[in-house]
Amino acid sequence: MSKYAKLFQLIEKAETITIFSHIFPDGDAIGSLVGLKETIKASFPNKSVFALGTNVDEFVPLVGKLDVVSDEVIASSFAIIVDVANKDRVEDQRYLLAKSTFLIDHHLFVETFTNETIIDNDKVATCEIIAEFIENENLNISPLGATALLLGILTDSGRYLYNPTGAQTLHLSAQLIKKGADLSKINYELSKKDINKVRFRGYLLTNFKTKDGVCYIKISQSKLKHFNIDASDMSSYVNHLGNIKGYPCWATFAEDIHGKIYVELRSRNINVNQVALKFGGGGHLCASGCRLESFKDVPKVINELIKAIKETKA
Repeated sequence: MSKYAKLFQLIEKAETITIFSHIFPDGDAIGSLVGLKETIKASFPNKSVFALGTNVDEFVPLVGKLDVVSDEVIASSFAIIVDVANKDRVEDQRYLLAKSTFLIDHHLFVETFTNETIIDNDKVATCEIIAEFIENENLNISPLGATALLLGILTDSGRYLYNPTGAQTLHLSAQLIKKGADLSKINYELSKKDINKVRFRGYLLTNFKTKDGVCYIKISQSKLKHFNIDASDMSSYVNHLGNIKGYPCWATFAEDIHGKIYVELRSRNINVNQVALKFGGGGHLCASGCRLESFKDVPKVINELIKAIKETKA
């Protein structure tokens, strides 16, 4: 039985399905939550399906708001966790109450914490895996669900700029558009800019530092507060430092309200995931993250990035 056929079988047997994702949800998390929910609803109209998590204001105009349910509902459900590499990053830990669990993810190194899994790190987004599941099992999906999945593919691929974007990514995106995904609305919502965010981008571009192939910037909590930016949002900004000639790695180090440092690492064909793992983080080959206790640890990360660059060139 194929991995997709197994998931289909488990969904078919369940009366209630709850869907969970990671803390600080991004477009792929929200898109996977809503896209999978809408797929199940359209394909199995009599089932109760709930997508749980924190609403992200930026994405509400595209996919609406997420659900709120009781412990009792979760305890009676089949839980599907999407876009999560380890159990500690599941936002709502009540998934542990569910009758059984299933993980769908695309990260490089994934902890085993569910009964069943679909792990495919050749996919640029978890939403791409779900879109392939729909195609392989000939499932239905609403225009809202198609929009949600395309949102996840677009955000995690950087609008098709990042690996492993491939022919299948574009094929599945086209299929989602055929099913009603609103590409124009997605691009409009993703392109809207708050004036503080524009000014913050200017701050990044005028204050970054460089060292041996690495562009990076340290941002204090007071500076983030000045621009009304949260440290956990830096994944949306780190690529402003990217693709500068001669600097294959770039990083942001942002201080949160507790003095901890959110680290975002990006690269052009350099394995930054191995660097993130050394500091308790993880992610993808060219896009990873971790946390540090303080800015004192930043030089250690920079040195590991420089080492990764040299190893790649060797």
